[in-house]
Amino acid sequence: MSWTRVRAIAYYGPTHVVVHSGPISETSIRGVAEDRKREIKKPNTWHWKVVDTDLEPGSDDPPNNGGRTIAVSVWSMNNVSAMKEGENNEAPSIPAEKSDDTTGFLPPELRLDALGSLLGPLRAAQASIMGTSTPYFMLNQLATHPEHQGRGAAKMMLDWGMQKADEEGLVTYLDSTTTGRPVYERRGFALAKAFEWDRVPWGGEGKEWHGCMVRPAKSVEK
Repeated sequence: MSWTRVRAIAYYGPTHVVVHSGPISETSIRGVAEDRKREIKKPNTWHWKVVDTDLEPGSDDPPNNGGRTIAVSVWSMNNVSAMKEGENNEAPSIPAEKSDDTTGFLPPELRLDALGSLLGPLRAAQASIMGTSTPYFMLNQLATHPEHQGRGAAKMMLDWGMQKADEEGLVTYLDSTTTGRPVYERRGFALAKAFEWDRVPWGGEGKEWHGCMVRPAKSVEK
């Protein structure tokens, strides 16, 4: 629950409001959290959380959490079958979860038409930029609770992901917002393609910028 709650709070904003028909219910939060438990068991996917051990566990944290969950992230290794020999010649596809960023449980508040108009071009660009046969590492989600931003939690998770990618010799890919772009550029990511999503046709105001960013692998001394 804490993992899902932190993500929902961190992502709240004008776009989040537009792609949902109303406030997310506790039932939906629990449904997404249960789905997340199943996703944790998927191969080639890593779920991380940062816990502040100086704070008591939050109401959503398990008693043995060791503190309060303040940030979360998800990483994945895509096109993994291309790394294995002896398989058929069919080009491996981007994992289904990453194609639309939804899990098995769909909150009834979610406006799939609006979400699809936002994510469709981004996922098409991802396949165009990264292909479907060359393995790469991907940052799927990164969120820090607003009350705990600026304390280095995101940096810790980014450092882990980039080190893992370098150890595997893989390029890293991510989708960025305007806020995240300078942070990622300082860490070696370069903009490959950019989109603006207009909220107005969906009842919102203004536009949201998204950038497809790529970081080359760096050699690691062994």
